[in-house]
Amino acid sequence: MNAPPESGPGTVRGAQRAQATRRALVQLAADLFAEQGYVQTSIRDVARRGKLTTGAIYGNFRNKADLLVEAINMRVAEELEAQATRYIDQDYIKTLTKLAGEYPKRRRMRALLVQGASAAQTDEETRNGLREEQLSHINTWIKGYERDRDLLGIDPNVDIQAAVLYTWAVELGLGVLEGMGIEPKSKKGWADIHNRMARSLQLPPDGGPTRPARKAQRKRI
Repeated sequence: MNAPPESGPGTVRGAQRAQATRRALVQLAADLFAEQGYVQTSIRDVARRGKLTTGAIYGNFRNKADLLVEAINMRVAEELEAQATRYIDQDYIKTLTKLAGEYPKRRRMRALLVQGASAAQTDEETRNGLREEQLSHINTWIKGYERDRDLLGIDPNVDIQAAVLYTWAVELGLGVLEGMGIEPKSKKGWADIHNRMARSLQLPPDGGPTRPARKAQRKRI
């Protein structure tokens, strides 16, 4: 019987270096995809920018589509979800409002998502990978809202899935407009519209009586 592989400081450092290399490749690819377009960027371009061989990239990723999916996942996690944790002690209305006002910080994320959506129209592997990646975030947001619906004072008639898709569609739609050189005139105005939308989730259908929101303990974007 073969002895199990030994572990130690060297093994840990090797794993950390491999993780750092993978992360650097994702960041590099994300920048290139956003700058010059996903279709126009090749694995060779990524290797050239990182001063690596294409073999080093294929050693970490199956193909360009795999690299794109991970790049988008990283941007959503870092530029949106991680930022939302700063407002963990505030209710979801304030969280959505503040995140909306910070929309310029997520320009790279939106540009990358637009590139991915464009590529997904003609490439099935890219479409399937991005669909899985996006659903992993969307389903987490939906579960958070559904779990805390009463705590947040969201009306029981509100379709949480529709609400989450609506807010995410607005974020992605802004990315499309930015690609055409169109964007909100002011951060304050953009945040105000999101504030109004967020407050509307507490309204009953057909103008019925509202329910007072409880003081929230945990928040979700």
